[in-house]
Amino acid sequence: MRDINRALLLGRLGMDPILRISKSGTPYTSFNLATETYIKSKDESETTWHRIVVWGQQAQWCSEGLKKGMPVFIEGRMKVRKYEADGTVNYMHEVHADKVNSLHRRSNLSRVDDAVETLEAELPSGELNH
Repeated sequence: MRDINRALLLGRLGMDPILRISKSGTPYTSFNLATETYIKSKDESETTWHRIVVWGQQAQWCSEGLKKGMPVFIEGRMKVRKYEADGTVNYMHEVHADKVNSLHRRSNLSRVDDAVETLEAELPSGELNH
């Protein structure tokens, strides 16, 4: 039997992603993602914060295209990072994302512009007046 280490998260960014470069020269970004779980017995929602790490070209896309509060779908794997601070050993649980999909809807104006471009491409020249 093979082990499975997959994380699927749907939530909102808690901060703008900031692009950084690792010591080896690889671009990466990290950000917090909030997910909410409804607790029926308490009739309330509970927020859980997840640390997301994205590497390479996708990290650059995240830093340019994602903003705080935007909904995203994350697919990746869990990783535990060990570090020392002030003489204390700490562990940080992270999701290293393989895929990041923005679920943010573009404005109606952008959709209208896209529709006009599509019509212009399909109609003979000059038939669309705007």
